Amino acid sequence: MTVISEPIENIAGADDTTAFLFGTRLRESADGTGFITDRWQRYTAVNGVLTTGNLDPGLALVRIGAEMRTVEIPNSGTAVRLWPIWDAGGVPTGDTTSFVVNGGGIRRIEALTQSEYTALSAPDPATFYVIFSG
Repeated sequence: MTVISEPIENIAGADDTTAFLFGTRLRESADGTGFITDRWQRYTAVNGVLTTGNLDPGLALVRIGAEMRTVEIPNSGTAVRLWPIWDAGGVPTGDTTSFVVNGGGIRRIEALTQSEYTALSAPDPATFYVIFSG
C-alpha cells in the first residue's frame, strides 16, 4: 500500500482546499489477493499538505477539478509525492500522435542536415537535434 503526501497551495502560495479524487476501474489488487472497486476516494489538503490513506499500487484515476489522468501508483513503504505521478500521467500510454512531455533539459528541437550540424561551432546542449539527409 502507498500513501501520497504533497504540499498543496494556490499560485499565490496560500493553502488550497481543492478536492483530489482517487479511483480506478475495476481491477485485481496489486498483491493479487482481492478485488479493487471503482468507488472514488476524496481528499483535501490539511494545513497545506495533501495526505492520502493507503492506496493500492497500480493503475488509478486521479481527478483534480475538471482534469483527470490515468496514473501509476508505485508500491512504496514510504510516502510518495503526487506531482511526479500526475506529471507522468500526462503522457498518453501508447499514443504516438499526441504531445511529448519534456522530462527536463530540452528547450527546443531543431532539424538539420548532417553538414549543417557538423558546421555548428558549439551545439546548444539544451537543443535536441534531429539529423536528416538532404
